[in-house]
Amino acid sequence: MTVLVLAAGLLAALPGISWRTGSGHPRTWALITSTSLLAAGFYVLVGLALLAAPVLLLAVGGTSLAQVCEVLMQHFEPGGLLTAWLATALLASGVAATAWRLIRSRRRRMTLRVPSYVGVHEPHDGFELITLPTETTLAYSVAGREPQVVIGRGLRARLDEGQLAAVVAHEHAHLRWHHQRWLDAIDASAGLLWFVPWTRRSARAARVALECWADRDAADVAGPCSLRGALLVAADAAPASHAVASLNGADALAQRIAMLDGDRGRRDLPALTLSVLAFTAVVATAGAVTAGPQLAALVSHLCPL
Repeated sequence: MTVLVLAAGLLAALPGISWRTGSGHPRTWALITSTSLLAAGFYVLVGLALLAAPVLLLAVGGTSLAQVCEVLMQHFEPGGLLTAWLATALLASGVAATAWRLIRSRRRRMTLRVPSYVGVHEPHDGFELITLPTETTLAYSVAGREPQVVIGRGLRARLDEGQLAAVVAHEHAHLRWHHQRWLDAIDASAGLLWFVPWTRRSARAARVALECWADRDAADVAGPCSLRGALLVAADAAPASHAVASLNGADALAQRIAMLDGDRGRRDLPALTLSVLAFTAVVATAGAVTAGPQLAALVSHLCPL
C-alpha cells in the first residue's frame, strides 16, 4: 500500500512537465499543475509517514508502542527498518524545507511591502498602485489586508498608457485570483518533494501558468497588443521573488507571447497529460483500496474487541 501511495505521489507531479503554451487555457493549466503538485506532496507525505512510523514510535518508547511497531513492520514496511530510517530522513528534511520556504516567503513579502512614506501611492479599486522612486525595471503585487501593486518609476516612464494599463491589470489579476496562496502552495510542495527530480520543472510550469493566466486577464482588459508591448519593454525586469507574483517579463517570455498569439479559445488537454492524470488516479485508488485490510489488522491489534 505504501509503495502505491508513494508511486501516486511521484506520478502526480508529472503533468506540469507536459504543459506547453497554447495546449489549453492558462487557468486550466494553472489548476492542473498546482493541484497535481499539492496531490503529490500529500501522497508522498502520507507514504513517508507510514514508512517512518516504526522509527517515530520507537523514538517515543514504551512496550505497547513497540508492539505497534511490530505490527507496522509486518503489514506496512516493505523494506524493513532501513527503509523506515530512510523514510524518516526524507520526511524530516522535506518538512523542514517546507517550513523554511514558507517562513522565507513571509519575510520577503514583509520586505517587499511598501510603507506609506515611500513612493507615490494612488488608490485604486481594491488595491493601491505604488510607484517606487527607482530606475530598476520591476513590477509586482503584494496580497494582504491592504493589497499593493508596485511598479518602478523607470519602467512606468517607458510604458505608454495602454501598456501601463496592461501591467496594472496583470498584477490586479494576481490579487483578484489570490495567486499568492497558489505560489505558497507550490513552494511548500516543492520543498516537501525536494528529492523528486522533476519537481522543480513542474513547479516552474505552475508558476508560468499563473503568469499566463494573469496575462490572459490583462489582455482582455487592455488588449493583446498592449500587453505584448509591455512584456517586451519589461523583458529585463528584475525578478522580485518567488514569494510574490511579479511581472518578470523575461521569465518564459516566448511562451507567454506565444499564448497571446495562439488560439485563445482552445481548451483541450494533451493526451499524454490525460493519460498521466488517469493513471495517477488509478494508482492512488489502488493504494487506498489495498490499505483496507492492513489498516483493519492494525486496528484489531491495537483495539481488540
